[in-house]
Amino acid sequence: MTALVTGAAGGIGQVLTERLIGQGYRVLMLDINGESLAGCKARFGDAVTPVVCDLTDPASVEKARHEVGETVTTLEVIVNNAGFIVPGPFIAAKADAIEKQMQINLLGPLRVLNAFLPLMTTNGKVVNVISMAGILPLKDSSVYAAGKFGLRGFTISLALELRERGIKVSGIYPSSVDTQMLQMEARNGGSPLNFLAEPLRPETVVDAIMRAIREGKLEYYVPYGDGLLSRIASAFPWSIAHLLPRFEKKGLAGKQRYLAKIGKGIN
Repeated sequence: MTALVTGAAGGIGQVLTERLIGQGYRVLMLDINGESLAGCKARFGDAVTPVVCDLTDPASVEKARHEVGETVTTLEVIVNNAGFIVPGPFIAAKADAIEKQMQINLLGPLRVLNAFLPLMTTNGKVVNVISMAGILPLKDSSVYAAGKFGLRGFTISLALELRERGIKVSGIYPSSVDTQMLQMEARNGGSPLNFLAEPLRPETVVDAIMRAIREGKLEYYVPYGDGLLSRIASAFPWSIAHLLPRFEKKGLAGKQRYLAKIGKGIN
């Protein structure tokens, strides 16, 4: 069995790769960071095939497809895990930051699936790691939310398209996860609402991904309670501006604790 994982050299990606190997999969590890991929190859050995791939570049994705196609003829699992954010108010956003977020968070998964779905077997599984931001938007994350909302819509539509082929499509919606990306957010103006609760461990998200691979349900919320509250709030968009500020004080305290944990106080 073969699985493809994007963002595979990151915190969630490496934990997921290890778990997939433990379930008997050979893993195609796609990531832009060649140095980190080399470290993964040294760690996991012949169970993985590292592939340097820039999701913002259609030619790079196509090159990865041809490179993989020389040795892989079928895929059982595709996990779009890569993500990217530049937090801050939209009015101050740089054009290249807007472009990169949309390329990685929305167009990247579409490119990967457009290139690699023809290799997928009947009864295959597609898992898109989206974010609670694909359900409930936060201020200063507007471009990130746009990409994740788009990815949620795509995921639901694709699930309808692939049903007749026996391929199941799932979306994973985690709250904040303790990764390098969250650490960057904490240090650079990320929303304090990301820190209302202790950030999730990557292993917790991987648990949900593995459940999706086994079960193939459409959506998984991590934790479920956050997903339920987010869906209720998003059903009444006008309420969000009134509800979220009430939680900011608690979020700021959580953010201070998190910054102290990772070695830097609030700027």
